[in-house]
Amino acid sequence: MQAMTRLRSAMLGVLVWGLGGAWMTGACGSNEPGPLNSCPTPPDTPTETPTECAATMPDPCMRYRIPLLGNPSMDLALREKYIAAFGSACYMSEGPTPTFNCFYKEEEMTPRGKACTDAQRIAEVFGAAPSDKGYECEAVGNGDYTLQVGPDPANKITIALVDAPRQTPLVEVDGVPTEVSGPYRNLMEPKTLGPGQPFNNCDSGMVGADGTPLTQTEWILQVNRDAHKGDAGVGEIHSDLAGFKWPCTVMNENCEEVATECEEPLVLGDPKKKPLEYPDTEAQVHHVVPMKDKRNCPWGTNSNRNAAVISRALNRHFSNKNPPEEEVKRLNNASVYTP
Repeated sequence: MQAMTRLRSAMLGVLVWGLGGAWMTGACGSNEPGPLNSCPTPPDTPTETPTECAATMPDPCMRYRIPLLGNPSMDLALREKYIAAFGSACYMSEGPTPTFNCFYKEEEMTPRGKACTDAQRIAEVFGAAPSDKGYECEAVGNGDYTLQVGPDPANKITIALVDAPRQTPLVEVDGVPTEVSGPYRNLMEPKTLGPGQPFNNCDSGMVGADGTPLTQTEWILQVNRDAHKGDAGVGEIHSDLAGFKWPCTVMNENCEEVATECEEPLVLGDPKKKPLEYPDTEAQVHHVVPMKDKRNCPWGTNSNRNAAVISRALNRHFSNKNPPEEEVKRLNNASVYTP
């Protein structure tokens, strides 16, 4: 009975916290589960960057590259040292000859911004004599910057403004770079396909029952819905990550945020049936490899292989994060949908 209650609570967006199993509800001070929330609601985090499905070549993603020492493209231990020191600025590019570099957004390229302070630490992270600290980055005039790293003013490094290559879309699973190949991999790919393309604006190449073109989002949800018809012939939308757990926060009866654990429900809210009673369970089509990387450059494509149907709440949790191993494992091993 307790397990059934917990499953129902997950479906309704009601969460359990603490050893005593105190029930948390959407409305402050209420003991009944419900969709209404009298607590102040923070603005929702966009789960997909609004954009058009464009067939034109994407503009270059210009970012600032600091000059690393050594060969981290081949030296895994050195690569891990740079990632530990500089974080998500550093990544392996895609391509037949992938390279490892660290790139920074324009707002990070200030005289004492992250790009500049990280550049001062390159020698130290590599294991050479540390550079002199205290110098500021200076604009060259062509978009690049220089940074003095020793007492001699001629001893400078260049932080160049370049077209940042696309980050590899391969995800490390058990130490092996792995392509995302989710449950919609057998669906025909759209005509417009590329990094940074949305699902909700790209034409799937299919038409609905009324003969109107379907976007990829509409087509993928329809395929999912058709696969889960009950005895009455009415289709449900099922999450491709049902049972997935993630850390989250809820409001208690005093409108205070409490850390807990959320669990993805099996049956999701159908966007065709809005307004939904529980909006956080609304089915959304999610880019497993996100549309944009940490530098806001195009990354994940609108390939159906990169699609998963999950709840709004879980999609919000995944937003702007690198895909976790568990997600990729589950989706790559999931049964394939066929139209």
